[in-house]
Amino acid sequence: MVEIECPHCDEGIELEDDDFGLFDCPHCDEEFEWNSENPSVFEDLFRQQDFWIGSLVPFLTTCLGLLVSLIAGPDSLEIIAWGIFSLLLWPIVAIGIGIYGFMQMRSPLWFGAVISLAIPVVLFFLFVVATFVGII
Repeated sequence: MVEIECPHCDEGIELEDDDFGLFDCPHCDEEFEWNSENPSVFEDLFRQQDFWIGSLVPFLTTCLGLLVSLIAGPDSLEIIAWGIFSLLLWPIVAIGIGIYGFMQMRSPLWFGAVISLAIPVVLFFLFVVATFVGII
């Protein structure tokens, strides 16, 4: 419960912590607005944003590195070196974001980083199985 003062008559009014919207004062019957925007909507938006940052930033970093490897030059050894470097960036960036999210107690951030690490492992496993079975 939270106690506020009516903006019209300055009398005390008790409201629930998560109440918001228009209310009628029980003392003067005037209408007033309290917590016009629900804060949980903004909190949910930031949680979703943290998840997407944690899951996409490592992937995009690797994609950028692979793009640079293609632009680096026609030498195949250079392309392979840049490609391996880019693939190593994925877990390094994901683990860094995961540790940061864990230390800052931003669970969607570190959860997104863990998901970012899990997806390539699953895809690699499926690739190995498909190669072993003879599909590829």
